[in-house]
Amino acid sequence: MNSPLDTARASAYDEHRADDDGETTGPMTRAERREAQTARILDAAKKCFVRSGFQGASMHEICKEAEMSPGALYRYFPSKEAIIEAIAEADRRQDADLLAEALANPDIVEGIVQAMMTHMRVSHENNMAPLFTEIRAEALRNPSVLETCECSMSQVHELIFRRIRAAIDAGQIRPAVSVETLMAVMISIGEGIILNDLPAKGVNLAEVEHMVRASVTANLCPVAN
Repeated sequence: MNSPLDTARASAYDEHRADDDGETTGPMTRAERREAQTARILDAAKKCFVRSGFQGASMHEICKEAEMSPGALYRYFPSKEAIIEAIAEADRRQDADLLAEALANPDIVEGIVQAMMTHMRVSHENNMAPLFTEIRAEALRNPSVLETCECSMSQVHELIFRRIRAAIDAGQIRPAVSVETLMAVMISIGEGIILNDLPAKGVNLAEVEHMVRASVTANLCPVAN
């Protein structure tokens, strides 16, 4: 049986190996090294999931793409599901930040339009449509991935819900349907826009924004001042 000292030495050796796999990072703190390694693994995993699909991509393929040994990768993520969870959490943080900024607009219609258009542009710039499609497809057959997706979206949904409810209470909008139905429809529209990656198809974004604004206005039913 290994002594506590042996275990500590082994852990330090493994971490050193993990840091030394691939490119040299230079003088960095342990937290910075871990963050850099995590980002490197997630970037590699995204490429593998898009190229081979979630089912087809193996941990070995992800190791090869990240130029890391299996031992180094498994120190960070024990499974593909854990990688998906980290990707979803990173997306949630980004979405929440973008949404909070957009919904700070006192005009709720313009705030939601801004949020949808910004999300579409950011998703296009980061080529998220193929990965988003793969994750959504996997969520339909994998309860663990579905739970991860639903949990990662809960904060985003809560931000939208609170903003719409506040606008209703302030007499700014009078939706003809429940807030729950309203959110379900708008989020579905937003996801459809992202999945289709309209900028990549050369669709006129000014016209897209015009249609998004018309749809949001029709659903929220703003009260004239």
